[in-house]
Amino acid sequence: MDEGKKPAQPTVSNYRHKKILELLYRKDSVSAEELSEEFGVSKITIRRDLDALAADKLLERTRGGAIVGSTLRLEAIFEEKDSVAKREKQLIGKYAASLVKENETLFLNAGSTTLEVLRHLVGRKVRVVTNNAAALTIDIDPEIELIVLGGEYRPQSKSLIGELALAGVSRIFSSLTILGINGITITKGFTSAVYQETTVNAAMIENSSAQIVVVADHTKMNTVSSFLTCPLSKVNTVITDRLSPALFLEELRDAGINVVVVPEEAGY
Repeated sequence: MDEGKKPAQPTVSNYRHKKILELLYRKDSVSAEELSEEFGVSKITIRRDLDALAADKLLERTRGGAIVGSTLRLEAIFEEKDSVAKREKQLIGKYAASLVKENETLFLNAGSTTLEVLRHLVGRKVRVVTNNAAALTIDIDPEIELIVLGGEYRPQSKSLIGELALAGVSRIFSSLTILGINGITITKGFTSAVYQETTVNAAMIENSSAQIVVVADHTKMNTVSSFLTCPLSKVNTVITDRLSPALFLEELRDAGINVVVVPEEAGY
């Protein structure tokens, strides 16, 4: 290997493997039994998952489960999330952008799906307020007035967090808020992987005078992440893709949420 080059990070393509690593990153150790209950699969399946992850040096196996490996910083693999369900995120972003009205003030939080919303805001004069630092890296319609909040930069999620971000939100009131999240369940509500981002999300919700919309692809459905962003009752609409489980979406509708399933070919 050439000097100065970093060794390639292993890639994680299996969604369940990603969630196992997320749990492990949060708890430092996991057992095959708890993972079997979490994902509704057999212990044999979980043991195979753990063996595969151990072979890639993403964790260390123990007799009953696994512990955090000493050779890899697990959060590095979560940067792959932008490539997960990319087509679905584009379609969701395009539909959500179609809901934004002329001269509206819009809150957008950090995330790859909300970035797709911004990409698809075309042909309207709109004010966008965001803690998504990645917004500075894309071409946007010149009619958009983009306000990027200050704060501490978190490179893993390309987000701006902390007191300065919260202070910025506190002085602005939106007519529409569009949020990306990491998980949705009926019992736990809308959850996110980073605590500091949930405080910004909550501030956006608090200062929104009308609709709260969540954009989430099928991988977020019936999944719990680490920290609560808000209960189901705070959100008006969830926009997702056709791969989301129909029974779970019906449960969301029964809970009073307007659910929009974006078709494969969207012409908004």
